[in-house]
Amino acid sequence: MSVHQLFQRLETVGKGAYGSVHKGKHIPSGNIVALKIINLDTADDDVGDIQREVALLTQLRDAPNITKYFGCFMDGPRVWIIMEFAQGGSVLSLMKASRDGCLEEKYVAVIVREVLVALSYLHKVPVIHRDIKAANVLVTATGKVMICDFGVSALLATTSSKRNTLTGTPYWMAPEVVQTVPAYDTKADIWSLGIMIYEIIKGTPPHSNLDKFQVMDLIPRIKPPRLTETEGSKDLRDFMALCLKESPSEVSFPFLYNHTPEMLTTFSVFPQMNLQNLSGSNPHPKLGSLC
Repeated sequence: MSVHQLFQRLETVGKGAYGSVHKGKHIPSGNIVALKIINLDTADDDVGDIQREVALLTQLRDAPNITKYFGCFMDGPRVWIIMEFAQGGSVLSLMKASRDGCLEEKYVAVIVREVLVALSYLHKVPVIHRDIKAANVLVTATGKVMICDFGVSALLATTSSKRNTLTGTPYWMAPEVVQTVPAYDTKADIWSLGIMIYEIIKGTPPHSNLDKFQVMDLIPRIKPPRLTETEGSKDLRDFMALCLKESPSEVSFPFLYNHTPEMLTTFSVFPQMNLQNLSGSNPHPKLGSLC
């Protein structure tokens, strides 16, 4: 049975260098899914990268707060990757749909808490996502938060292994990733999480007025960014500072994963329902990056 007999494309919700993402329907069941369609004929595509992403998604099928992978189909020169659909779109699309281009702290608290659940699982595998940012975090219609886009993720041999390749989006990269000889591990994701907090509160990541090469030169040479007292609560500012340490050796995983500030761990104060209300207010959901 061909993929066209199994799935129907309904609308395009995202485009990127590797292809497009569509809202789709599984015809036999009527279930709504995300269809990531990659054209292998384009010069930018690396079959090896796609195979690695599919293999990793298969391994992470039961992981919490990570987009569910349902299968992969060939359609001539195209690959269809079938994923869980997030009706609310990406956090970035929710930001763009808001009045001032950013989100209130009550939403940030839930998003960060749920992303930490996913990262805690990934880092024990151990996998580095390497591209944590608002465009790669999705929200479902029920307020569930999911990390997506594992196209540049890396599976480490052990939890103490390090990578030495320059991969990710420059504005969210940790200092150890952009240094002359990169050597980094899962703590690079924690830096990116801190930058994502800044991005959601301020509307853009730090140094967004500079081009990516200037930013890569700047990040290792300057102090980590901070929020002012008027831009967030003390808990939020302190938590962001814990993520954005000049040296990765200063990042404490047990504290971040298990002893986060009250604002990040209290469901009664910041319930998932907050995000359900937020995602329902987005009239034009976009999945952001290909995910």
